Amino acid sequence: MELAQSLAVAGRWTAEGKKVAAATLIRVQGPAPRPLGSRFLVSSTGDMAGSVSGGCVENDVFVHAQEVLASGSSRVVNYGITDDVAFEVGLSCGGRIDVFIETWDIRDIAPYVDSGRSGALAGVVGGESIGARAVYDGEDGFLSTALPDNVAANLESGVREVISTERPVIVSIDESEIFIEPVARPPRLVIFGAVEIGQALCALATRTGFDVVVCDPRAAFTTAERFPDADDVIVLWPEDALEQLSLDKRTFVVILSHDPRYEDPVLKAALAANVRYLGAMGSRKTHRRRLQRLMDAGVPPLALDRIHGPIGLDLGAGSAEEVAVEILAEMVQARHR
Repeated sequence: MELAQSLAVAGRWTAEGKKVAAATLIRVQGPAPRPLGSRFLVSSTGDMAGSVSGGCVENDVFVHAQEVLASGSSRVVNYGITDDVAFEVGLSCGGRIDVFIETWDIRDIAPYVDSGRSGALAGVVGGESIGARAVYDGEDGFLSTALPDNVAANLESGVREVISTERPVIVSIDESEIFIEPVARPPRLVIFGAVEIGQALCALATRTGFDVVVCDPRAAFTTAERFPDADDVIVLWPEDALEQLSLDKRTFVVILSHDPRYEDPVLKAALAANVRYLGAMGSRKTHRRRLQRLMDAGVPPLALDRIHGPIGLDLGAGSAEEVAVEILAEMVQARHR
């Protein structure tokens, strides 16, 4: 689970009077089924959520988490192909993972994550002051910290890198190991075109962690009933909708209508805003015409290279749902590259 999702689950369990342990994947060597920063939550009553290995070692992590909840002492658990325990619980992929397990008091984290600001969380996972944590804001620096002075004084460059790349890292400072993970609002997907592919893409993208906005001037098509997973549904022509959308570098834009009157204003605005991903529906012939129109309108050729058209990875899709998978796959590729 991503950080915001983990906090939502932990907050619900805490409100129910349960204690929470968080197991976080802090180091990966070789192949592993889950990315760095993946998290598995365990409550004091046996609830479970998330994953650190895709199911390979969670049974063993669960046992350690219950012991951490009982003792209050954090620990790092190692699993590798050469470990008998790892083989017994199913980690046969050939990699090695380190999992940090701690009791999770989220009161100092949740308000900051919910604020929508960009920053990072840093926690000591080895050495002096294990379990100490800090909240770092991308603009204001450390908002709170229980880190040792020598660690906090030498951490800023690592934190800045994590904020920029949105990828967790583990760093060593003196005798301590510190795991740093990014805090960022979910990426936003704006779908222009309330068509069947848009419905499928909206549902898939929501489940992949995107906030989704759907825009189309046709009121009969652009309804909450047709797009129940969307965070917002806007019944406006693109020129009017763009005034309230505030496209930025964390925005993904998908255009599912290749009518020039509809798509050209969006293409120009998205390129000017340097959005993270810009894809437009249509054949190769349609895309060549699209590029020529934009060049004739003065859009620099290098900027046009940023438009994904025909949209999506070519997986041989047929149905609307399969086309949505192709588009989402290309978006995920753009997000992590």
